Order: sequence, then C-alpha cells, then structure tokens
Amino acid sequence: MKDSDNIILFKKYSSSIEANLAKTKLDAYGIPCFLTNETVSSLYSLPYMKGMEVGLYIFENDKVRVEELILEEG
Repeated sequence: MKDSDNIILFKKYSSSIEANLAKTKLDAYGIPCFLTNETVSSLYSLPYMKGMEVGLYIFENDKVRVEELILEEG
C-alpha cells in the first residue's frame, strides 16, 4: 500500500443529508469516497449523540481536489 492509498476522514457532518450531498458531488467528479454512521445518524439525530456524526472518507491523494470542491459549496 502506497501512502497515497491511505484513506482519511475528510469531514464530519451532523446530518446524513449534508453528507450525502457532499458524497454525490464527489461521485459526480469521479472521486471515490464513502460515508460512515449514515444510518445511525439518521436514527439518533439528538444533540448529545455527537459521536454519531456522519464521516466522509476519501483517499489522501484526493484531499486537495476535494477541499476545492467542498469549499465551492459556499
């Protein structure tokens, strides 16, 4: 495994809707990514469930491009 193949947590979202919007955008640009805690976050969307945020994971070598695309959201 090369260093560029490392998978990293890019961002945590408080809702699965926000996370899926970001994932859909990255998918449209052909950038591989995946989400974690998506279902649990939808079921337990209470403020004290902070650890249940949805994580957006990407390959480390895509980080710069993902930052550009996600920051574009505004």
